[in-house]
This record gives sequence, structure tokens and C-alpha cells, in this order.
Amino acid sequence: MSKLYFFRHGQASLGADNYDVLSSKGKEQAVALGTYLAQKNIQFDRVFVGPLDRQKDTYEAVKNVYAQHNLPLPTAEEVMGLKEHQGIETMKKALPDLLANDPYLIQLQERTRANPELAKTNTLLSFQYFLGEWAEGNIIVEGMPTWSSFREEVKRGLEHILKQVKKGETVAAFTSGGTISAITAECLGLSSEKKVADLNFAIRNTAWTTFLYSAEKFNLLTFNELPHLKKEMITFV
Repeated sequence: MSKLYFFRHGQASLGADNYDVLSSKGKEQAVALGTYLAQKNIQFDRVFVGPLDRQKDTYEAVKNVYAQHNLPLPTAEEVMGLKEHQGIETMKKALPDLLANDPYLIQLQERTRANPELAKTNTLLSFQYFLGEWAEGNIIVEGMPTWSSFREEVKRGLEHILKQVKKGETVAAFTSGGTISAITAECLGLSSEKKVADLNFAIRNTAWTTFLYSAEKFNLLTFNELPHLKKEMITFV
């Protein structure tokens, strides 16, 4: 039986020109993750990583900590199926039309204007709402990938990884929250795409979800573990 760890990246740079960069806290989270794994002497036979900088940089931070502890960490194979969905980019493109026509988003915008202190909360609420509608296929944005195409890409990536895994191996994959949600949905057979999207918002930065794989059976073992971070270091976005 093989055990697969899927790690979410450290906190990215929400609100910056380039989101795909670990924040200072995200870098600390990644080092804390590596330190915990090394101290527990968790060693991996294979490592996979998504193509995004925040995914790769989280892996590199863990790899550096392992080197400091004289522990090996295999060179990661890049897998496109571990890439995150493009929900943020899609929402940015869709937002002008949505703010002119969607009652809920218009209401949130008006609340923010009335009380600017609600800006961060309402931005998150807006994204949660958008992601659910997008996942259900109620929002289609021309020129952008669909949620269903993202789900298919994740499925292909998971199949590729499982084909590489040999009996009894311990495997690491560095990816993102939406991808882990999609993989969990594949495992559990979830049929509601909105619920799959909602899982995205539960997964904390550098948390891991583990699965057992044997004889083509793929089972969830743990979800969203985060023993290496203290409360003040825990983030969701």
C-alpha cells in the first residue's frame, strides 16, 4: 500500500500585481512545513509539483530544510494536472459585467462603499460566490478555461501520478487548494461541483491531505492536516 501526501502551497501574495509569489508569511509556512516533516523523519520515494511558482517555491523550501537535516528529497517531476484552477483570473475578466448585472455582487459592492472596513471580507465573499457559480457552469467567460476543463486536467494529472507510484512508496505532491479539493472529490465521488469548490476555502496554506493507494483503490486517509503551524501563522488565502 502506498501513501500519497498532497501539500497546499504557502500563502501567496493576494492583492499584489503577481499573486503567484509566496508572501513573507508563506515562506515561513513552507519552512515550518519542511522542518516538521524532517523532524518526523518522513521520507519520500517520489515527489511531484505543479507548474506554478508558489507550488515550486514551497517544494524548494522543504527541499532546503531536508538538506539541512541531511535527508534526501527526490527531484520533483512537474505535472500540469497539479496546477490550480484559474478562478481568480476568470473572475477579474468577468467582474465588470457581473458588477453591472448580478444582484448579490452589486449588494456586496454597495456594502463596501458604505463601510470600507468590509472590503476584505466582501472580496472573499464575492470570490466564494463566483467560484460556486462558475463551478456549476452558470458563468462562462469567453477566452478563459472552464471549471470542467480544470477538473479534467486534475483527473489526468492524478492518473499520471498513480501510474508512477509503486507498491509501498511514500509520495509527495506540492499543489494548491482547488486541486486538492478536486482530487478529494475524485476519491469520494462528489457530484456537486459547488461543494467541490467550497472545499477549496477550507484548505489551509501548507496543510496536507493524504490518500492510500493499493491495487487501483484510492482512499482518503486524512484531510487538511496542519500540525506544524501555530494559530497566528494559519492562513486560508
